[in-house]
Amino acid sequence: MEWGRRWAWLVFVLFAILATLFGVFPGAWFEEDGFEREAQWLVTTYALVASVLTVAIALSAFRRGERWAWRAFWVWPVFFVIHGIVVFPVDFVFAALGVLALLATRPRAG
Repeated sequence: MEWGRRWAWLVFVLFAILATLFGVFPGAWFEEDGFEREAQWLVTTYALVASVLTVAIALSAFRRGERWAWRAFWVWPVFFVIHGIVVFPVDFVFAALGVLALLATRPRAG
């Protein structure tokens, strides 16, 4: 899967962009659920930290095929499965996309 090895890192950059957008622009559901301003800041800053770390790993260690980066990125499909069960079922699509990207870039034995 040469295409996967070459371009799969973009999937995780996309996930970082989504996390940033939902963190910075959380939508009206924050106000409806009675989130306080401190909780909004917590969600926003957490999303930004996750995004910066994801992009940094995607552009470096993951693209080089380092095993630790590949293992670390399994957190994204797990997150989307949990999020799909609890909040938005459409997130199962992102979980599947993440799994496909990880399977395409699975480290070679040896």
